Amino acid sequence: MATATVIGEVPTYVSDDEMDTSETEDNGNKKRVKKRQRNWVEKMVFINTEEAEEAVIKENQWSYHYTNTTAAGEKKFFRCNKVKARGKQCDAGIYLLFESTNDNVVLFRSTSDHTHDNIGEKPSRIPTEVKTIIQELFELKLKPKAIIEVLHERGITPPSILQLNIFLRTIKSTKLGPTSISLGEIEQWCLESSQSIPESGDAPFVASYQIIYDDDDNEHEDDDDDFYKLPRYKKNIHADATYKLIWQGFPVLIVGTTDLDRHFHLFGMAICSNETTQDFRFIFRALQECMKKLNLEEIDPDFLIADGADAIRNAFQDVFGEKAMVMCWAHMR
Repeated sequence: MATATVIGEVPTYVSDDEMDTSETEDNGNKKRVKKRQRNWVEKMVFINTEEAEEAVIKENQWSYHYTNTTAAGEKKFFRCNKVKARGKQCDAGIYLLFESTNDNVVLFRSTSDHTHDNIGEKPSRIPTEVKTIIQELFELKLKPKAIIEVLHERGITPPSILQLNIFLRTIKSTKLGPTSISLGEIEQWCLESSQSIPESGDAPFVASYQIIYDDDDNEHEDDDDDFYKLPRYKKNIHADATYKLIWQGFPVLIVGTTDLDRHFHLFGMAICSNETTQDFRFIFRALQECMKKLNLEEIDPDFLIADGADAIRNAFQDVFGEKAMVMCWAHMR
């Protein structure tokens, strides 16, 4: 029994508007490909779905593209697999019509010839000479969009915004090191950076570090050495936390003082996993421990200048005793 009927003598032509579902990039901005009109000719009629799909597989040149539902039935479109799914498509194509009134499946083929050999693919890599220019622009602290604009002005075909961002991340990683660090690496760095006190008064070092594991007691501390050559004016202590200094988003606790000219002098900073009373208590205690290691008089401040955080106030009182607290003017305003 014949399972397919070849219609060759009087072909039936069908015109159909088709939206190419692929996307292209123009200067980093995604846009939809315009509609195109293709003519289709009816080629075969199958009595069941299995026979129709098997015929498509045997041709070994089609990949599923998308499906449309129409009054005549469901249309299952296939694209030429000689080109990538994302990007400009070959003009050749086929689709199966699953008729709504019966079990027949009709195969339609486009009248267009294959054009996949004429579709030029964008280079997957940035040319070496363009990379050199991008690196120079990056050193000038230009943003990705500004870099693309400069390349356009110089008559250079820019990479896509995705390619550019990947390359810029590579530059940052090479120049600044990896963006991630393990707890073990942090502990090793703290140990190495706390072995000796630098001779220069402007060189920082680790004065104290504390690593608390889940099964450790919260009050357990490992002291090993940070803050150096503190100013003689230490009556006003400023403390706060910020989340905008490191890629990982951990809070960085800042402690310092101000002189009579209202200039801020940094005592030190600590990267913690939180900004609780325990974390601020650690950095305040580290100040006193550092003073002892430097054979200097312990700090006895008169005022704490901070925002209204209870964690800062409570930690400050635990270490320095009952002191007056002054609300930071910027926070009050």
